[in-house]
Order: sequence, then C-alpha cells, then structure tokens
Amino acid sequence: MYTYNIGMSSPSLSKADLHLLHVFCAVVEARGFSAAQITLNVSASTISRQISDLETRLGMRLCQRGRKGFRLTDKGEIVYAASHKLFAALDQFGETVDGTRGKLVGRLSVAAIDNWVFNNEAPIMGALGEFVRIAPDVAIDVHSLAPDDIEMAVQDGQIAIGVGVFHKHKPGLIYESLGFERIGLYCARGHPLFTAETPEDVETRLKQSNFCKRAYLNEDLVAPVSRGLRSNASAHQIEGVAMLVLTGEYIGYLPESFADIWVREGRMRSVGDGMHDLASEIKLVRKRGEEPNLVTKTFIQLIREAGKQGSGDHSWMSLGSSDKEHTWHRQTLPKKPANTTKGA
Repeated sequence: MYTYNIGMSSPSLSKADLHLLHVFCAVVEARGFSAAQITLNVSASTISRQISDLETRLGMRLCQRGRKGFRLTDKGEIVYAASHKLFAALDQFGETVDGTRGKLVGRLSVAAIDNWVFNNEAPIMGALGEFVRIAPDVAIDVHSLAPDDIEMAVQDGQIAIGVGVFHKHKPGLIYESLGFERIGLYCARGHPLFTAETPEDVETRLKQSNFCKRAYLNEDLVAPVSRGLRSNASAHQIEGVAMLVLTGEYIGYLPESFADIWVREGRMRSVGDGMHDLASEIKLVRKRGEEPNLVTKTFIQLIREAGKQGSGDHSWMSLGSSDKEHTWHRQTLPKKPANTTKGA
C-alpha cells in the first residue's frame, strides 16, 4: 500500500486520508462548500465534517469559513499545493506501471492556446483525433489557456503538455517547435486604416495608430512594425486583442484563421492587405527533468507528425518549410480574397 509521511509525528496517509485530501481540493477549486456539493455529490454538512476531520488529522487549520465566505489559511495554501503534487505523482506512478506493460491507459492532460480551434490546420485536432482512436481507454483533459497560464500549469504539474506561443522561455521547461502559424496586423471598421487604399495612406495612418500589445510577448522583438507606435492597451489573450481591434480605435496582431470571420463580415481588414503578416512559431512545452509516460510520449509523437502536415490554406507552415516562407510576405503568397465591406 502506498504511504506518504506528512511529518515526523504524523502517521502515514491511508486511503481515507487520500479521500479527505480529494474533498479538500474539490472544495478549494469550487471556492466553497456549497459549490462543491455538485462536484462531490454530498451535502454541505458532510463536506464540512470531512474538512474538520482532515484538519484534526493534520493538526492545523486549513481554511476559514463562515459569513465572510471561504478562504484558505497560509497552511491551507501549502497543503493544497502539496496535495496537487501528491495526486499527480500517484497518477504518474499508475501510468508508468501500465506503460511498462505497453498499455495506453490513464490520463492525458493537454493545454492549447485559446484561439486554436479556429485554425483548421492546427495539428492538435488531428493529433487528438488519432490519439482517441488508438487509446480509447485514456481519459483526456483539454484546457484552453493563455500562453503564460499554460507554462504555469506545466510547471505546477497540473498538465503534462502545453501547446502555444512562448517567447520568454522558462528554465524549468523544455520547448520544441511544431511549426508556424500565420498572423496578420488588423484594423476594424471605423479606424482610419480601414479605408486606406494606397501604400502612402497606409504608412501615414499607421504612424498615427494606437497599437494593442500582446502581454505575453515582447512586441518590439517579434513585430518590428509596432516599434514607435503609440500603445496604451494590452491583452493577455487573443480574444482581448480582437475586442480592442473591433472598437475601431486600435490595431493589433491576430491569427489569420481567427480574424477571418470578421474579415468576411466586413468588420475587419488586414492592414496593407497582408504587407505586415508574420509567422508565429508554435511550440510544445513540457516539464524539464521528468520523463514522459507512455501516454504522453504517444501524444507528443502524434502532434509532431500532425504538425508536418497541412491542408493547403496557408494558415499553417510546417518545420520543413524554408525560412523565406516564414516571413509570409504577400509577394510569396497566393493572392488573398478581397476584403469585403458588407453594409458599406
């Protein structure tokens, strides 16, 4: 039986203790006893008793509850973080043992950038589909997060693999390039650039524009056109950039596949018809120093293979493409459909 010593004077964890820790984690994630009733399928009074039992067992107060609401104590924060690591280690142990028998069982936890579902060529969909076919007994957790949150979740062990745009590499993580996604500089109806037709008009109005920055990267390094532009807004997710662009007051970079719906509706257009398009490198990230189990290794191989493929709509470029193609200047691309101006 698996045992884990909490402290010098504390006995080893039993199966009942693990259950109480599971209840505690569920309460923390639900932010209170009442909300946790649905997750745990027990009454609030039962949950309260179980938390009290855990506090007695550990010899410490884990949370404050009452009229002021639910709040973790400092010790509760530590126990919550330790519980996450404990359950992750138990899952890893089970998956590793099953992996030695060549069985694809257990759990796959993956996080991807928040807008990727709009890109038909994004390799994660193909990889997930193939994974489900070859590993039907594996439970899958998929998270849609901002790049910074993906890195944090991988570091904390909450997810095994992350896929996204990562420019500020963290020392505790391993990054691997999967390919390149096409992104464009966009403006919306009402912005002076929306009606600019000549290169001279574009250049003049661009210098007067307010630029929305992506908070998770250094725009000066990855988007040279942004240097020197006024900017009083930033967004931590692509949806936030889109919201600000759609006000007609800002310009900003968006994945072409994500912006396409507004372009087709005549609400957005590419600044200079693609002259400022860039390649955004998409990477896989996992925790350094931890050997992936068979489930994770299998998915990594599938997403690598999927990243080498493409359907031909030029929103995704594999690693086999030339560096020249990665600039994605309009001269090297098939001509884009004309921007529609529905309702103009």
